[in-house]
Amino acid sequence: MADIESTNLHAVAGHKVESCVDRNGNILIRTPDILPVNARYWHGPYETVEAALADFARRIAAPRITAAELNSLKHHGYYGVVNGVPTIMRLCRWTGASTLTPFELVAAGGRGHARS
Repeated sequence: MADIESTNLHAVAGHKVESCVDRNGNILIRTPDILPVNARYWHGPYETVEAALADFARRIAAPRITAAELNSLKHHGYYGVVNGVPTIMRLCRWTGASTLTPFELVAAGGRGHARS
């Protein structure tokens, strides 16, 4: 991307996130070390760097699911235990890749419940 004016590195949830401001003043972010490789493309534009980093953090956060959703995932083969950690298979909201990810079990209709 030749139109970059400046870049900065940030650490978000153990990931290296690069932010930049292009010549038009747009704020973009990317994850230069993440896999799959196509997930390394620039995302944005965002209003502020803080908004960009918050969006990234939301997208990679552990999903919050109910016991009923967990039972459904188990029934369909999307639940497993990896190295002693319960995980579910889902599409990563940042990379678009299928991934096994830890999850947070929440009460049905509870605050912050969001299936992703």
